[in-house]
Amino acid sequence: MSKFNGEAGAGLLFMILYLFVFIWLFYAYITHRMKWRSRWSVLFFHVAIRLASQGCAIGFAILGFANKNIFIAFLILGAEGYFTLVLCTFRFVISWHQHNLPNGVSWLEPRRGAKIDSRARIRRLLAFLFLGPFALLIYHDNIMAAFHVLLALANSTIIVGGSYLINADLSQFDSADTQRKIRVARVTRTTGQGVFLACNAALLAIILVTIRNNRRTAPRINGWSGVHPTLVLLLVTWVPLIVRGIYGVLQSADFELSYYNPNTYGEHGFSSHYTLVEYLMGVMTEWLACVLLSCTYATSRHDSPKDEINPHGEEETREMEPVQASS
Repeated sequence: MSKFNGEAGAGLLFMILYLFVFIWLFYAYITHRMKWRSRWSVLFFHVAIRLASQGCAIGFAILGFANKNIFIAFLILGAEGYFTLVLCTFRFVISWHQHNLPNGVSWLEPRRGAKIDSRARIRRLLAFLFLGPFALLIYHDNIMAAFHVLLALANSTIIVGGSYLINADLSQFDSADTQRKIRVARVTRTTGQGVFLACNAALLAIILVTIRNNRRTAPRINGWSGVHPTLVLLLVTWVPLIVRGIYGVLQSADFELSYYNPNTYGEHGFSSHYTLVEYLMGVMTEWLACVLLSCTYATSRHDSPKDEINPHGEEETREMEPVQASS
């Protein structure tokens, strides 16, 4: 018989916590404190996905495998939530570059005009799709494009891994067909999570390089050069992100932590022990990273505005003044 249990309570708790962030972001949008076309839109999308994921988590906790599609949706939305959060952190670093570097251009991603040649866009996309990081030998001016493609491919493999179980009969767990599908799902999910972890390691290097450069150019106070508080927050954000990344790899590779281990389930959904591990290492780390990224609104309010880009794609520097809408 379905019932509301501890796992459903944990899911509801984090749904409420994410709802607070959702309401704050939505309020900032409608009051024009934030722009829709900005880094905040990626964070808003992440929060929306996590709300949907928590809804599936509650449904799975109550219904168990009576509705297997809810379980599959929970796996896929969980991967999407982590993907958008990692991508969002990269976008926040790029936005800091655009607002604070002297030339207003990020060395991770060049700023371009609104009108981009479609053929050039397709050529670049195909180059990164087939060559991966080696495409940087051709397009070395857009490092973020390589990360974007890698993250998208990793996200796709994780989704394929979760979707592969849709036709599996989990009630016949020891059958040859079910075991084969579980092995394929584990390999694809482990590969995708490994790429996420590697991109997180690269993200740390990017943040540290940015901090080092900022210390060299920042005004010195009492003999010390300060670091922009947004960069400090981004560095702290990396900690729960890397914990989430390590847990994702372990969860995919170690059968004891795997979604596919029958011992991780009780009568209704996950066991109490697995629920505690999942929400501490998976859900809470993402929520903490989300909140820390949200806090950069306060530390970036007085950053210089981005340079305007005219219709011909050339940048024009506008007068330096405090911005009212954070982007």
